[in-house]
Amino acid sequence: MSFNGLFTAERPVIGMVHLKALPGAPAYAGDLDAIFAAAWADADALLLAGVDAMIVENFHDEPFMIGEPTTEQLALMAAITRDIVLRSTIPVGVNVQFNAWQAEIAVAHAARAAFVRVEVFVDRVLMAQGIVEPCAAQITRYRAALGAKVQLWADVQTKYTTNIVPQPITQSAKDAQAAGADALIVTGAATGKATPLDDVAAVKEVVKIPVLVGSGTTAANAADVLKIADGAIVGSALKQDGLVSNPVSVRRTTEFMAAARTS
Repeated sequence: MSFNGLFTAERPVIGMVHLKALPGAPAYAGDLDAIFAAAWADADALLLAGVDAMIVENFHDEPFMIGEPTTEQLALMAAITRDIVLRSTIPVGVNVQFNAWQAEIAVAHAARAAFVRVEVFVDRVLMAQGIVEPCAAQITRYRAALGAKVQLWADVQTKYTTNIVPQPITQSAKDAQAAGADALIVTGAATGKATPLDDVAAVKEVVKIPVLVGSGTTAANAADVLKIADGAIVGSALKQDGLVSNPVSVRRTTEFMAAARTS
């Protein structure tokens, strides 16, 4: 199924289910039931408020390890994602930090999720924890080997990273499209930071696949963002008090969706 085939909305809004810290992460609190309960609550709030899709992400496992999660983290993410898929009437995606491409495809395939978000698809980058290698060649082959019907949404020059070989974001976008991405994501410098709309417009000019904004969209700027982008992934703006560490707010999400639908 194509990106547009997933949605009834012309420019979808994708909310975030930010999981509490998983076993092995520094902030893990030792309560698996609490992790499940919080994930279900956020997913139900997003559904009630009318978002078009949601992504399950191990957001609170910071600082992130580069590469694949532990066995217990992988199992837990698969279980939670499957629960949310079964509870949902909208597409569900998976993001395993940081750039854990094999885990993402495995979890999404097992849980019957619709897509994964891949942070480092075609560019070799530097982040606080070290060098991250691009995974386009590996993830496309792994998806094919599993026969996984999972879309690849690829970041281009994603937040918190710097390209080791500098090049225009438009070149990264063209490279990602050529490597098999189903959609592209352009972000600001950090979580919650506004995405430069000039970058979004420039990327859209050079590719034929959808281009999403990956950070910094709020109720105040949603209409402007969605006049240019083909959709938006939204975390902080949908949380209580606008804080990314808080649970999803039905009121804020409903207000956001009303603003987004005016675009």
